Amino acid sequence: MIQENRTGKILKKRNGCQNRPLGASDHARSSGLYIGLCFLLILICFDKGVAQEQKQEALGPWPTVAWSEASPEAVEMDSTALKIAEKVYPHLFPSGYSLLVIRNGQLVSESYFNGQTVDTNNHIFSVTKTFVATLLGVAIKQEWIKSVDERVADLLPEYQIHPKLADLTLKNVLTHRSGVESRKEFMNIGLLLKAEPKLTPGTTFEYSNYAPSLLTAILDRKAKQGVDGNVSDVSTMAEKYLFEQLGIDISEWRKGPDGIPEGGNGLHMTARDMARLGYLLLRDGRWEDKQLMPEDWVKEASKYHVEFDRQKGYGYLNWVRRRPDKVNTARGEQEVHGYFAYGHRGQYIGVYPELDLLVVTTADATDATRDTFFVPDLLHDFVRRFIFSAIQTHGSIGEE
Repeated sequence: MIQENRTGKILKKRNGCQNRPLGASDHARSSGLYIGLCFLLILICFDKGVAQEQKQEALGPWPTVAWSEASPEAVEMDSTALKIAEKVYPHLFPSGYSLLVIRNGQLVSESYFNGQTVDTNNHIFSVTKTFVATLLGVAIKQEWIKSVDERVADLLPEYQIHPKLADLTLKNVLTHRSGVESRKEFMNIGLLLKAEPKLTPGTTFEYSNYAPSLLTAILDRKAKQGVDGNVSDVSTMAEKYLFEQLGIDISEWRKGPDGIPEGGNGLHMTARDMARLGYLLLRDGRWEDKQLMPEDWVKEASKYHVEFDRQKGYGYLNWVRRRPDKVNTARGEQEVHGYFAYGHRGQYIGVYPELDLLVVTTADATDATRDTFFVPDLLHDFVRRFIFSAIQTHGSIGEE
């Protein structure tokens, strides 16, 4: 939804006040009193409208149609340092496709490599998982699903489920503690659910590309049950309640053998559209004048729920930095607790709330010389060394 014009919204609120049924009086004194009260109500509504608009503006511009662009200095970053980052990135990551830096909602650096352009759609691999987790948050906000503590068995009653998976919850799936093995035949949801799990659900982190498809299957079933008369499956649900809201134009969402879009991989889009998901998370699930997810969803989704290694842990289908970075800014030293969506060999949405910063990368995932599990740490190290260091440490906007 394109943001309404500020003046128009305020006038609409003002008209709402003017239409209040205050009633007429036969006495001039009473008429004066009612006129005064109406005028007061108009002022109150006008002030509320201005306050609401100012609050929205404080959150930053909304890139529903297009990203706002600014010079680095306009958002307290150094253009020379960012130029260095743009030159270093393709040398450190030769198969890199793109590098985007967004601060305060403004696109301040955008580079493409290896024949890519701003309009190129790519497979974002496991960043799909974070989109699916976000869509689950939307479903909870819409009250189609009660909470992450609901059991998969209750939400997919038509499937035969192994007794050891009887207590498998949505939260177990979101945190990769489903217990199921990551086997290709488990693209078939029926096979996944009736097979004996490798581990007891809820106990151990075991990364799975297939368990997240349980989430798309559940959402697809909810759509087919008619939770919203205008959506018929999970694809149309995602389009109406997530992609369309953010202005994302997906070119493909691969389906599994059940005919249901995959939950672990399969989405194709541009780097700028990937950034829109990051911006939704950065704004705590709010987009323009709508709260798309529960207010505490992003906080829970980006929380350190389960250990992975010394560098990072896991939230709800996204990775969480285990230790904060310390960054010198114009406002002093800040601890930065980053988290990120990550896809096979270089698809990355780094979210750094304390800095109001997003860093997005895409890459050629066919390069077998790059190790899947070490790349996210290398990417964060690049951000720490070259993007964080571009943040200005002297003076701030508005100072003389």
